[in-house]
Amino acid sequence: MIKKEIIVNGLKISYLISSDFNPNQAVVFLPGWKSPVDLFCSVMGKISNLLAINLPGWGGSEAPPEDWGLADYSKLVADFLNKLKIVNPIIIGHSVGGAVAVEYLSSGREAQKLILLGGAVIRERLGRSQKLFIGAKIFRILFPFINQKWRRRLAGKALSADYLEAGEMAGTYKKLISEDRQIAFFKLQLPIILIWGRDDVATPYRQAEKLKSLSYQAVLETIPDAGHYAFLDKPEEFKKIIAKYL
Repeated sequence: MIKKEIIVNGLKISYLISSDFNPNQAVVFLPGWKSPVDLFCSVMGKISNLLAINLPGWGGSEAPPEDWGLADYSKLVADFLNKLKIVNPIIIGHSVGGAVAVEYLSSGREAQKLILLGGAVIRERLGRSQKLFIGAKIFRILFPFINQKWRRRLAGKALSADYLEAGEMAGTYKKLISEDRQIAFFKLQLPIILIWGRDDVATPYRQAEKLKSLSYQAVLETIPDAGHYAFLDKPEEFKKIIAKYL
């Protein structure tokens, strides 16, 4: 994967792209909240035509100048893809990246198929245990050299309510977690693959079952003993599943 930057709507956007990228066969990955695309790309390894976009505000991309919601992120993605002349891609969205993908498609834009990885389409109140779980996972991956006790402290601080309410992205975070996209998902007319960790606590497995019930075109793939970052928890199982749809 090659790391590049591009200016879209006045913002510097960081992204990773396959060396053999073909815009007519693009596989576009949209990450979860504050999750750098390097995590997903490290699991996928060498894959053709992958474009992984660090959304504004994380992963080296500039933060938006004001509080953004799903519609703003969706437009940024659309303008980004237009710049690279990408049409009818396969879209993969993890967590809030999945919600951005649903918003993108609900605006009449086209894609071959949608793959949601623990997609945050259904919004429920996020409990403290869920915040701590996600934080611990991120810190364990990014900072393996820090012992467990300190990882837990750092993760708890990073995703505590006080922390999330502070800083330049606090308003954006609040907007994103308040936007439910079940109705938009219900209206989508394309193949949908739901890949879910059975033990996900951030977007619980019941949400995957609910989404499957909302779309006759949806297929649900379950990864046992995996959580919200199922592609990190069970990378080999994940790659076998997603390979069937790429």
